[in-house]
Amino acid sequence: MVEGLIRRMDHWLATNRRDYFAHLLPGVTDDQLNAFESQFSLKLPHSFRRLFQWRNGHDQLRSESLVQNLMFSRLEDISRQKELLDGMIGSDFDDPKWWRRSWVPFLENGAGDHLCVDLAAENDSFPGQIIMFYHDTERRPVRALSLEAWLADLVTSMENETLQLA
Repeated sequence: MVEGLIRRMDHWLATNRRDYFAHLLPGVTDDQLNAFESQFSLKLPHSFRRLFQWRNGHDQLRSESLVQNLMFSRLEDISRQKELLDGMIGSDFDDPKWWRRSWVPFLENGAGDHLCVDLAAENDSFPGQIIMFYHDTERRPVRALSLEAWLADLVTSMENETLQLA
């Protein structure tokens, strides 16, 4: 199913946001994803792997949003941000609930806020859910129960012309 969603998103972006589509980067390899998993001792969901095999974010010199003022991050930027945030646990982040090692950011707004896949989903939540990490507040709203569900909502909003860029 995720492959079909990605095909629909690819078609919609190529047709309706040609300039944005032109600045999407080629996808990453299995080896790159495996190295990311190894670096952080994580197991990425199939949908995350497929999304980044399709495209590796967009050109870092561009600041166009994919959705809701959030830019599609490159895997190398995700790695850098995750390493930074993981490293702040216990020092800058005194509260263990502020940032968790099981969170993998994949969209960001350039101001420290990230849309993340929550791989562990502690406290009666759902592993694989999509949460919003705000750098300046403890709110962590759930945006979808899975990356596939989030993609389905995104593609639906594209196709029915309700996509919010800002």
